[in-house]
Amino acid sequence: MATIKEIAQRAGVSTTTVSNVIHGKTKKVSPANIQKIENLIREMGYVQKMGLRVLNKEKSQLIAVVINYHKDFRDSIIGDPFYGKIIGFIEKYMQELGYYLMLYSAKDTDKIFQMVMGWDVDGVIAISFSKSNCEKIYQLIKKPIVSIDAYGNAAKDSHLVNIGLDDESGGYQMVKYLLECGYEHIKVCAGRDNGVDHLRYVGAQRAMQECAAEGQKLQFVALGMNYEKRKASYDWLVQRRLPGTALFFLSDMYALEAIRFCADKKVAVPQQIGVAGYDDISYAQYSTPRLTTIKQDVQKKAQKAVEILLKWIEEGEEYPQREVELSVTLVKRKSVERD
Repeated sequence: MATIKEIAQRAGVSTTTVSNVIHGKTKKVSPANIQKIENLIREMGYVQKMGLRVLNKEKSQLIAVVINYHKDFRDSIIGDPFYGKIIGFIEKYMQELGYYLMLYSAKDTDKIFQMVMGWDVDGVIAISFSKSNCEKIYQLIKKPIVSIDAYGNAAKDSHLVNIGLDDESGGYQMVKYLLECGYEHIKVCAGRDNGVDHLRYVGAQRAMQECAAEGQKLQFVALGMNYEKRKASYDWLVQRRLPGTALFFLSDMYALEAIRFCADKKVAVPQQIGVAGYDDISYAQYSTPRLTTIKQDVQKKAQKAVEILLKWIEEGEEYPQREVELSVTLVKRKSVERD
């Protein structure tokens, strides 16, 4: 790999001139020398070391993507299709714009606070945090921060920009559809009634108030935050089911677990129990039966977060909105169809 000194010798200029071209400081460099140096950089394979940018007090080009997860994962957080997909898209868009991703996930928010303070990052994308903890990150490092799916209330003077969904609409659309399908007993199932899941449940309740006929009922079921607790909940739901029962899971992964559990117990979906989900992860269309769900555009969510953050970093202007709410759509498949 070539050095600045070697490029300077080939170009017949000083090392300072080469360094200025590399760092975009070309006001005092002739167009001919700029072209010559840029050609040599490509030809000789020069790669700037990231550490030098920090030493030169330039932007580090590092973005911290931090995840405050709440449930236990059987493999790893990256194994969850939602997190894997959104991280993949964030990395793709940041790389196209010349930035690098540093990923850190933890249940303990103090560990996340220590990480972002310990590294010279240009900004932060925070996923699944409370808005108050996102604001704390901003106050600790005074760097731009954009959140994805933050929950709770932000302070009036908050600097946080949150990218979320019209989650209440998603809950409303699904329960309205299940009522139209003729289900009498709808159970809304999530790890716990918190964060975006609470908003989805609020939408479900509104659909019941506006659309339910006599005898149609809604119940929230807390599944628990690890697989063993969820498995016990699936067993309870299947054993206690009544005719005309549909399970609306506020996560596709939980819905797919439940479909597998029903298959193992010889309970037919949707003939004996309906199952619906939320997110439309890639696996949803491959289950048997294929999963009816609420679709969110994960790619657009990631793209918007990167776009807003990098504009803030590079132009120094905060985004005028504090909430960016993306729409969701109902995807009708086979898992709730009734004869």
